[in-house]
Amino acid sequence: MFKKILVANRGEIACRIARTCRRMGIAVATVHSAADRDALHVREIGESLEIGPPTAAESYLVIERIVDAARRLGADAVHPGYGFLAENPAFATALRDAGIAFIGPDPEVLARFGNKAAAKQEARLANVPVVPGTETPSSSVDDIVSAVDGMQLPVLLKAAAGGGGKGMRVSQSRASLRADVEAAMREGRSAFGDPSLIVEEYLPHARHIEVQILGDGRGEVIHLLDRECSLQRRHQKVIEEAPVTSIPPDLRQAILDHAVRLGRAVNYLGLGTVEFIVKDSRAYFLEVNPRIQVEHPVTEEVTGLDLVELQIRAVADGRLPLPQDAVAVRGVAVEARVYAEDPASGFLPSTGRVGLLRLPDTVRVDTGIESGASVTPYYDPMVAKLIAAAQDRETAYDHLASALDDTVVLGVTTNVDFLRKLATDKSVLANDVHTGTIEDMLAANPPVRWSFPRDAAIAAVLWLQTRRSRAASDAWSGWAGHTGWRLGDGTSPIASAPALRLTCGDACHDVRFGAIEPDGAIGVAVGEDRWRIRVSFPAGTVVAEVDDQTYSLDVHLEDGRACFSRAGRSAWFSVEPYLSGTLLTSDGSGDGQVRAPMMGRIIAVEVEVGQPVAAGERLGLMESMKMEMTLAAPFAGTITEVACAVDATVERDQRVFSVAAE
Repeated sequence: MFKKILVANRGEIACRIARTCRRMGIAVATVHSAADRDALHVREIGESLEIGPPTAAESYLVIERIVDAARRLGADAVHPGYGFLAENPAFATALRDAGIAFIGPDPEVLARFGNKAAAKQEARLANVPVVPGTETPSSSVDDIVSAVDGMQLPVLLKAAAGGGGKGMRVSQSRASLRADVEAAMREGRSAFGDPSLIVEEYLPHARHIEVQILGDGRGEVIHLLDRECSLQRRHQKVIEEAPVTSIPPDLRQAILDHAVRLGRAVNYLGLGTVEFIVKDSRAYFLEVNPRIQVEHPVTEEVTGLDLVELQIRAVADGRLPLPQDAVAVRGVAVEARVYAEDPASGFLPSTGRVGLLRLPDTVRVDTGIESGASVTPYYDPMVAKLIAAAQDRETAYDHLASALDDTVVLGVTTNVDFLRKLATDKSVLANDVHTGTIEDMLAANPPVRWSFPRDAAIAAVLWLQTRRSRAASDAWSGWAGHTGWRLGDGTSPIASAPALRLTCGDACHDVRFGAIEPDGAIGVAVGEDRWRIRVSFPAGTVVAEVDDQTYSLDVHLEDGRACFSRAGRSAWFSVEPYLSGTLLTSDGSGDGQVRAPMMGRIIAVEVEVGQPVAAGERLGLMESMKMEMTLAAPFAGTITEVACAVDATVERDQRVFSVAAE
């Protein structure tokens, strides 16, 4: 058995692997980038080596630095987790050459399965049906465009070295094909260091089924059941469950057999996942992920097995830790991925500091951050995974929905409300879903921000309360400078002029106040709506009394922002004094200022000062969290300022272009 394992990863998976290592009596260490010096995985594991600047390309993806870190920290094995170098054969080879074990398949198998094109070739040789398309990867835009010329649209462009939904795009038309290919290649290069693509026939309204396999590296392979992963968006899984209950037993057994046969054909070692697309009662091989999966906890919950331990033991001992007949299922488990992203803005990642994080204790929770941590633009914006288990699907989803009600994340925007809707959706509960279900739901009912006048009024009072606590306690300071009132002498009329402007997305609330009453309450008006609001702090909690209703709140306040959660729902607002002279719409478009939606890197500037532009025309591109975002003109006009350059790093809300209206 290994004496010390280096976890060459970050976030929740690094913490997860470390817990099993310690339980097995194995010493553990990790690595971190400059951006992760204060990360939870660094502090929780307790021994870490800094390996480079914030970007993954300069730290977590640099093979030589990881190998050197393993040597310096005295590790005799490296666990790659998922993502980064987990599927890189050159990494496994470098470790082998250094006399350090790689907890995963042999480099030769990684080369055959880590590359999606080579994996399709292996599947065909093992007599496993494959999705029609190309099997030779290419990094030439012209070659990929030519390959698509002989196929029927739409097609799926897939990063050959990819995984986790990165570097995948559906191309719908010949007109956008070249741009789609170029974008997929950029994403592949950014996420995996390899821009090469393959092309496959796109199969809409299908199911995504995967099988967990475990091999000893000498031809013995078993399966650890299967998982339903059809609830996904942009090829990235959102909710997963185990075991699969949506397809006929004979088809399910055939898929399990396909996965095991493919693993045996290549003498697979360790954990792996064989993925299939199921369409019209037929199963097609999709890809192999030769590593542990994000969704592995649902398999652990229904089998009672620790997959990380099985993975370590299979590699260390060269034999299977258990036979096939020891794998049994008990109940159903579902997992929801909580991300720092804004569903109302096309699920744009949300960067910033997590002012408050409260996760439920009623279900299993895997997380890699905590209150006070920052979500940076350099890595995947996952906050946590919630895993609920029960004897049946309906109860498991009930537990998941309740756990989401108890989840509070303030300071960044998350998809918690969206996950709650999914977990209670009738089609989801009926298991009547496919890979396009979420996109169909979004098209029918686009997400909106939780932004109501009452919440704006509460947020305004909370924001003023912080200013009052910072100021002197006399009646001529504190709130007075913001409300427009002075001495509080009882109930008063509400001022006619707004004191604050609160914005949330496209919603704008101008807030007016009355004088402060003897008990600390204050009259508040937003438009024609009026309330009497009193905020108090009993026993370290925050309570808002709004007329005759009382709310217990979780609150996070910072300069220019007020965030709070009540009744399981979160709300956030930007706050500005009404007469500050700096009021803008939330995206700056009201005055022609185009601002960066989040921290990131400018990768293209496509206009210059004096150039006329149309409404919605692309001005440039920025990259953050391995995603590309378009910076577009808010209206027709002329470019008056280009305040950015290619490769420049920009902060959230930083002005990057200015447009003068026609």
